[in-house]
Amino acid sequence: MPDKQNVTAGGQQMKEAVATEQAPAFDAVDCFKQMILARTINDILKTRKTQGKFDFYIGCAGHEAIAGVIAALQPDDWLTLYYRDLAGWLQRTRDPYAPIRGAYARVTDPMTSGRSLSEQFSSRHFHVLPYFSEIAALAPFCAGVAFAFKREKTGQLVTFHCGDGGVATNDFNVLYRAATVHQLPVFMVVEENGWAITNSGRQWGGSLVEWARGGGAEAVEMDGSDAVALYEATRSLAEHARTTGPVLLHLKIGLLDAHSSSTDIYGYRDRTEVNKTKETRDPITNTGNRLIEMGLLSKEDIERFKKEARAQVTQIDEQVQGEPLPSGDRYLEHVYSFPKEPTIEPTGAPKTTSMLDAVNDALAEIASRDPGFFVYGQDVGSPRGGVFGTTQSLVSKFPGTAISSPLNEQLIFGIAAGASMVDGRARCGEIQFIEYHQSMAQTVRLAGQIEYQSFGDWNVPVLIRMKAGGGGGGPISSGAGGGGFGHSHSGEHWFTDIPGLIVLCPSTPYDAKGMLIEASRTESPLIYLERGRLYRSAPPKDAQGNVIGPVAELWQVPEGYYTIPMRKARRIRIGTGYLTGAIVTWGTMMLEAAIAAANVVARYGGAFDIVDLRTLMPFDEETISAAVREANRVVVVTEEPDYTTFGRHIHSWIVQHHFDEMDLPAAFISGKGNIPSVPYDGPEEMAFYPTSRDIEAVLINFATA
Repeated sequence: MPDKQNVTAGGQQMKEAVATEQAPAFDAVDCFKQMILARTINDILKTRKTQGKFDFYIGCAGHEAIAGVIAALQPDDWLTLYYRDLAGWLQRTRDPYAPIRGAYARVTDPMTSGRSLSEQFSSRHFHVLPYFSEIAALAPFCAGVAFAFKREKTGQLVTFHCGDGGVATNDFNVLYRAATVHQLPVFMVVEENGWAITNSGRQWGGSLVEWARGGGAEAVEMDGSDAVALYEATRSLAEHARTTGPVLLHLKIGLLDAHSSSTDIYGYRDRTEVNKTKETRDPITNTGNRLIEMGLLSKEDIERFKKEARAQVTQIDEQVQGEPLPSGDRYLEHVYSFPKEPTIEPTGAPKTTSMLDAVNDALAEIASRDPGFFVYGQDVGSPRGGVFGTTQSLVSKFPGTAISSPLNEQLIFGIAAGASMVDGRARCGEIQFIEYHQSMAQTVRLAGQIEYQSFGDWNVPVLIRMKAGGGGGGPISSGAGGGGFGHSHSGEHWFTDIPGLIVLCPSTPYDAKGMLIEASRTESPLIYLERGRLYRSAPPKDAQGNVIGPVAELWQVPEGYYTIPMRKARRIRIGTGYLTGAIVTWGTMMLEAAIAAANVVARYGGAFDIVDLRTLMPFDEETISAAVREANRVVVVTEEPDYTTFGRHIHSWIVQHHFDEMDLPAAFISGKGNIPSVPYDGPEEMAFYPTSRDIEAVLINFATA
C-alpha cells in the first residue's frame, strides 16, 4: 500500500468509498486531472529511462481517457488494467507514487514490491487484479471472478482491459466464452490503438462488435479519446453487465508514443502519421476541449493543472529515487502459502473405503463447511458425478456445488482460480484426464507466480483435481489397464517444475481424503493427482496372497473431517528385521513397492522402508534424508517414462546430497523408455510399466550385496 503521508485527500476519499461500497459522484474536472497526472508521469519516466535511471518503461500516452471508464464504475467492482491504463489506476487509487516506485523497482512499490516490470498494475485493497506481461493472460481469471460474483449475487462486475492484440489470444476467447455461456458480469474493454510492437496489422476480420454480439454479448464501438463520453457510455453498459450479461466496449485510440522504451517510434512509423495522430487523437487535448465547451474549464486552467502535475511528479520522482531497493536476501519469500491452522486429527469411526469413495467423502466434508465451495468441470454435475463418479456425493447431498462446464480446460481452471481469488477460499476445478491440462498450461503457470509477483498481496487458493495414470483397478502387477493415448500419462513432471504450485499424489484412501481436505485450506494453487488405478483398488497382496498389513491399514478411512499435513512423506516399514533398504515412491508405485518389499522380506528377511512422498512438490527432504541415512541403500520408483522426469529429479537430489552415505549407488526404476504415450494394447502396456518384479530385482540386490 502507498505510504499514508503520500496518499492524497482524494485517495483517502476513495478508500472510504471502497469501504462503504458507494460510488462517488462524477467530477469531470477531477477525472481530467488524473489524465494529466498520468501523462506527466509518462513523460518524466520516459526521460528518466533515457537517462539510464532504470531499464524499461512502457507508456500510456493516448490511452488516458480510460479514466472516464473507471470513474463510471462502483468502487467495489474489480478491475484488470492493461499496462497502458495508468490513468485508470490513478482514477481508482489516487496513488501516483506506485507507478514511479514500480519503474525504479523500489521496495515501497505496492504493486509488486519491485519484482515485476512497471505498469503491472495490482492491488487487492483496490480490487485491481495483478497484471501479467503475457498479453491478455489474466482473462481466464477474470472469468472466475465474475463467476463468483454471479454465484454469490454480489451485484459487482469485473472489467478486463487489453489492446487489440489481446483479442487474438486464446486467453481472451476463454473469457468471452465463459462470459457468454454463463452470462457473467464481465465488462471487456478493447483499446485498439492500431499498433502491435512495430506492426500495424489487423488482429481480427470483419467487425469486432458484430462478432461479440453474435456470441451473446452486448457490444459498442466508440472513440476512445473523450473521457466524458466514455463515462456516459460506461454508466449504461456497466449496468447491463451487472444485471444482464457481458459487455464489450471497443475503443478506437491513438498511440502517441513508441510501443515501449525499447523501440524507436520513427523506426517503424511514418512521421506524418504520428503527427496526425497527435493532432487528432490526443485524449488530453480532446477531453480538455470538451470540458472547455461545457464551461467547466478554461485554457488557463488546463495549463495550470499541467504545471501543478509537473511539480507534484517531480517531487515524487526525487523522493522515490532515494527509497531503498529490495534486498537480495528475500528472493525466496512468498513462493508457497501452506495452511496456517494445525492439522485436524480424525475422530470418526474407520471403515473400509475405496479411494473413489474417499474423494467423494472429502469433497462433501469441504462443502459442508464452506457454502461457497464448488467443483467445476466437464460432466461433474451429472447424476453420475462425472465420468469417474468423484462428485456423486456433491450432486446428491449439496445440489448446485458440482457444476458442469463447457469443454475447455483453460476455462475450467480460470473459473476455479478466479473465484478463489475473490474470497481467498479454495474453489475446485476437475480436469477429466491429466493429458488435457495442456490447453490450460499458461494459466496454471501464471497462477503459480501470482503470490510471488505480488509479494504476498494476492493468493490463488485454487484446487485442481485430475485423473492421472492408466486405468484398471489395482496395482499394475495385476494386469493391463487399457488407458492408451490421452488417458494414461502419469504427468507429474508437467506440474512439479512450476515454482509456487503445490502438487499432491496420494497412494491410499486414508491419505486421499485427509490430504484433499487439507488441500482446501491452502492459499497456494494446488494440483491433486488421482491415480485412476487406485480409484477402486483393494489393499495389495504379496505372492502368497496375504494382504500387506502396514499398507492395508490405510484403507481404513475415518468418517468425518480430518486433515493430513502437506510436505510430509509417510514412512511405511515392511518387515521387522534389520533395515535393508529404502524405496522412495508415490501413487500406484507405492503399491508395487509394497508387494516387492513383502516378497523379498519373506525370502531374505530384514525390512524395507517405503517413503511415500504424497506431496511431490515441494517434497519432504528431511524424511527422504532420514530414510537414506538409516538404510544406506535406496531406489526411486516412478511410473513416468525415463529421462527428464520428476522421478529423475528426486534421484539426482538424493545422489547430490547423500552420495557419500550410501553403500550402493542409488537405483532408479521408471517406465521402460521414453515413448509418446502408453499403448492401449495389453502386451505393450505391460512391457512399458515397471512392476513389483522390477522392484524385487533391485531389492534382492540390496538384501544380498
